[in-house]
Amino acid sequence: MIQMAPFIVYGFATTHDALVGERTLLEADIIHATIPTPKSLGALCGIALRVPEDVAEDAESALTSAGCSWTARVRMQDRVL
Repeated sequence: MIQMAPFIVYGFATTHDALVGERTLLEADIIHATIPTPKSLGALCGIALRVPEDVAEDAESALTSAGCSWTARVRMQDRVL
C-alpha cells in the first residue's frame, strides 16, 4: 500500500537558486528531495525542493540564512519514499 504524507515544496526562479538551495539543505543536514517543479508552482526553473512538513521551518531558516530565496511555496501530499 502506498503511504502519503504532507510535504512542502519550494520552487526557484533560476537553476542556480535551486542548486544553492539544495547545497544549503545538504549542509544543514535537512531531509529533502530534488524534484521537477510541480505545475501548481507556475513557470519556474524546473527544479524544486521537497521537504517533509515537519522540517519546513528548519529548511526555511537555513535557506534564509544562506541568502537563498524561493519564488513559490506549496503544501502537497506525496508518496513517502
